[in-house]
Amino acid sequence: MENQKTYSKVIVYHDETKKIENTNLYGHILLFAPTELKIEKYGTLFGDVVEDYQPITEFHEKIMEIRKRYKAYHKSHFNEIPRSGKWTKYNQCEREFVELGIDALKTKRNSMFKHPLLFKMAIIFYPLSMLDIYGGDNKKEKRLRYHETLFRMLLKGAVHFLYDKQNHIEILKIISDGNPYHRKLSEDRILRRLIIDDLIGERPLRDYVTIDPDCEIIQQSSNHKDFEENTKEYLHANMLQLADMLLGCVIHSCYKGLRIQNPSPSIGQRVEDKRGIIALPMKEMLDKRKRGKNFKYSSHYKSFSLSLAFLNNGKWNYENIMTKATIEIVPDARQLTLSNMLEDDYMKNTSL
Repeated sequence: MENQKTYSKVIVYHDETKKIENTNLYGHILLFAPTELKIEKYGTLFGDVVEDYQPITEFHEKIMEIRKRYKAYHKSHFNEIPRSGKWTKYNQCEREFVELGIDALKTKRNSMFKHPLLFKMAIIFYPLSMLDIYGGDNKKEKRLRYHETLFRMLLKGAVHFLYDKQNHIEILKIISDGNPYHRKLSEDRILRRLIIDDLIGERPLRDYVTIDPDCEIIQQSSNHKDFEENTKEYLHANMLQLADMLLGCVIHSCYKGLRIQNPSPSIGQRVEDKRGIIALPMKEMLDKRKRGKNFKYSSHYKSFSLSLAFLNNGKWNYENIMTKATIEIVPDARQLTLSNMLEDDYMKNTSL
């Protein structure tokens, strides 16, 4: 492949999960979706070439094609998918929605798009513990600050790990699913903290990472029916649904165990694990990590990361997350997670 550099101006879509069933774990997902993508290619047969794309727009057009094909204009929410029953056109829509997202995460060899969209996904799971080390007058505030700390750690670790000197990123805004808790997510604690640290040279952002000065955290509904079809909010709602579906697929793949008898059921056919069938493309992507060192040749290399974070004696520790079918830690596991990045960003108790 010819030498190239990419410049992505992204919107970050954020969702989080309630406590995962049969665990004490919660989780955040950050979906990095370029609204503008510039690819500079050097030394091609045609000389140096610059290509410009609008990946979010292209992706959303595909979503609407799928909805129209199955006349499925419902809100896609992973946890609301029945565990078993007849396979419906809505389920098929959801399965293709996930397949589309997996293809958008590729850095090469796309099958559903004419060129890579360079979406990226970062997920962190964590237990609730040691809330007393956080400021705040009540448990709700301490708990929210805990979540915000993990959000900030994931955001910084993700941009450092998933991007590099050949692949630059500028964060334009963050859109989070749902209404605020007792208050909205703090831009000071999540965004401004990173910007200030960068300005004063304390754990600065890498030179390939930029946060737009006007970047803000917007919390909105993920139900596209709440908005007019041709609005930005309608598009964002569909992208938030994608984040929810990807997070649900990861949880089902890593913590639930898939029970799939027929991976491609027909409409009307009874299936025992609808969620497993919908999550199967995600599991197939995650299983690429079984390749060990050869994973770096995958079309999904450095397009996603999963980590487990936990506090031990006031210090954050991190582990790689493998699917149940792959309990062993694969060779070069550090290149598969944010662990090395997050360790650099450990915050002392006084800064929490």
